[in-house]
Amino acid sequence: MNTRRFRRHVGVGLTVAASLWLAGMALDAQAPARPAAAASPAAGDSLLSQAIQAESDFRFDIAMDRLYGLLLEQPGAPDAPAARLRLAKLLALTGDWPAAILECQLLRDESPAESPQRSQAIEIATALARRLRVTGGIESAYFPTFEPLPAKGLPATDEPRSIVFEGEGRFVLLDEGAGRVFRATADAATSAAAPQDPTAVTVMPDGSVLVFGKTGLTAVGTPQTVQLSGTFGGKARQLKKVRSMAALSNGDLLVIDKDYDGLIRCQYPSGTCAVAGSVGKQRVVKVGASDWCYLLDDRGQALRVLDASQKLIASFGPSIGAARLERVEDIAVDGVHGLYLLDRDLKRVTVVTMRATLDGKVSGTAVGSFLVPQDGPSALKNPWSVGASPGGSVVLAGKGAARVMRLR
Repeated sequence: MNTRRFRRHVGVGLTVAASLWLAGMALDAQAPARPAAAASPAAGDSLLSQAIQAESDFRFDIAMDRLYGLLLEQPGAPDAPAARLRLAKLLALTGDWPAAILECQLLRDESPAESPQRSQAIEIATALARRLRVTGGIESAYFPTFEPLPAKGLPATDEPRSIVFEGEGRFVLLDEGAGRVFRATADAATSAAAPQDPTAVTVMPDGSVLVFGKTGLTAVGTPQTVQLSGTFGGKARQLKKVRSMAALSNGDLLVIDKDYDGLIRCQYPSGTCAVAGSVGKQRVVKVGASDWCYLLDDRGQALRVLDASQKLIASFGPSIGAARLERVEDIAVDGVHGLYLLDRDLKRVTVVTMRATLDGKVSGTAVGSFLVPQDGPSALKNPWSVGASPGGSVVLAGKGAARVMRLR
């Protein structure tokens, strides 16, 4: 199967298809290079499993070839929807946004209304549609709307340290200063049970919400408390000052603790932890597509990107092209390798997309930004935390602010 030949075949009409998809979405849903793998995936595996292995080896050319082959040769196979979704993400990662949108359109049209893969396709296309808005060079077009979130029941915040989305339109907000956790939608918010003095929150792959506090790690809605412990720096320790955590697709947790300068990986629910390989004092950890991990350093000026095994694949800051960072307070990631940096000093959200070449080189590219208004009815004078939905909608919360703001 020749990937280039296939893409020439489908390339005609991509721009038109992307335009039609954008219209449909409005109706449907409101750096170091990693070495290439030494060998191709085993020939006896299915095409999808070969693609997954090639992607994990950063052989994106092989991965895309196997996915195109499956979709052309076995269009009715049970693996086909998963292959199309994975192909859309790879096309987005390699910068071919119109082609990725087309694959999402095909998956949407081929899938039942209740299919999770259909929902994911819509989320991916929505995020990529935002990126296409700025191809004309107008950065402010990335987020044309900035408005208060009318979530009834969400009070003024004290120190909103973390916003984590549970899905499109649903998020968890941790207000560390007030010692409270909220589960919110655009319309309403409710207080969630949390351990005393909560400091970190994440959402697990099964949808459960984990909160770390003074008494340990607790899943919202359950009485069980888990202690996180392991050997760090030659000493057996119990983690007591977790400042950020994020869940991998297999349920493991990546954790940053104030008493240890480095990334920690913990098994849940056993609570067993070990050093994950990245050193240095970190502030925030987030996990995005492909289980890539994004680390913000304690000064708020440098970011590291790690792969699923926590090996460094890219780093940038304090500049990303022409965009300069002063003090990034928080970061968020969407479902298609998009990164959102909230700079408290500049009062700006900078949007970065991860870009990969077919031979596995990865870098970050700033594609847009948004100044957070400081005056007028939409002012948010103290932006403190940022969260991103799978489809790239962004929520901001500010210290002392009377409301939470939404960019979309």
